[in-house]
Amino acid sequence: MEKQVGTKLSPQVSRRTLLTGAIGVGAITAGYGLSQWGQALPPRDETAESRYQDGQNALLKSYDVQFQSHYFQIISPSLRVHVLEAGHGEPALMIHGGDASASQWAPLMARLQNTFHLFVPDRPGCGLTQMFNYNQTGKPFRQHAVDFVESTLNGLGLKSATLIGNSMGGFFSLAFALAHPERVTRLITIGEPAGSSPSVPFMFRLLGTRGVNRLLYATIMKPGDAATRDSFQRLLVADARKVPKVLIDCDTAASLIPGATESWLTMVQNTGPLTFALRPELNNLNVPTLMIWADKDAFGPPDRGAEMVALMPHAKLQVVHDAGHLAWLDQIDECTNLITAFAQS
Repeated sequence: MEKQVGTKLSPQVSRRTLLTGAIGVGAITAGYGLSQWGQALPPRDETAESRYQDGQNALLKSYDVQFQSHYFQIISPSLRVHVLEAGHGEPALMIHGGDASASQWAPLMARLQNTFHLFVPDRPGCGLTQMFNYNQTGKPFRQHAVDFVESTLNGLGLKSATLIGNSMGGFFSLAFALAHPERVTRLITIGEPAGSSPSVPFMFRLLGTRGVNRLLYATIMKPGDAATRDSFQRLLVADARKVPKVLIDCDTAASLIPGATESWLTMVQNTGPLTFALRPELNNLNVPTLMIWADKDAFGPPDRGAEMVALMPHAKLQVVHDAGHLAWLDQIDECTNLITAFAQS
């Protein structure tokens, strides 16, 4: 009889091998599942949108902003955009920051509606604009920013406009002005334009990590009234007592629209040192530019603004004291005066 030769594993070795393999497969599966968590957009929720719209309308009316609300379709990216329109005068496009919405500009809109014809869009995935997965743009984030501003101006029938941007809106404005200076009458940024540092802060590295970011937003950063208040107090203003309840309620309602969190987190996954990367090109920016930067901006000191202005041929920096990232909520009179004086110069 022919003898079979081979190596037989002991029961103990077999169990250890199987257990190790199972743990490995489980870890890979869990890691993949965590990385995909929060990437897909949920179905549209008209009830949540209506709740936010009620909050938006109440906020704007509390500041006596004479506004209209419009929707229109843009091409790049292909989505339905919501825009607030108010005031009269030369056109100005106001672009909000981060995961905020157009209504956050309400106090400043009230002051500028007699100087500018204001157009204030909700950026993709914010407010009443269609929710958006930034992992599916198919293009670099900078190009997305330029395309959104261009498509919005085209959709509004504007050949050119003054751009007023805060935070991420500041980056959008700078990137567009570099790409299409002929369409920018003047450029105004308020607060640190997103990504002005050469390195990404630790918190934004976490928010840019798939799975980890969704876990944070499902637990300690879960959207709601408490999270909104905490964000204003820690990051957005110098004196949270100046932020009215109607604004807090409106921002909270925006954060609770299904898809808002997914839009925000997929956007952060595609960002980095955005504004800092523009520095080599700033000497070519011939658009008259005003940078308004608060001394207590949690996202970066005014020194960065001074460095940027030194690179631009037609720019100046104005530092607002006792104010935070949303400087107009702390010092509305000063911000209004700086903008109107710049517009008239």
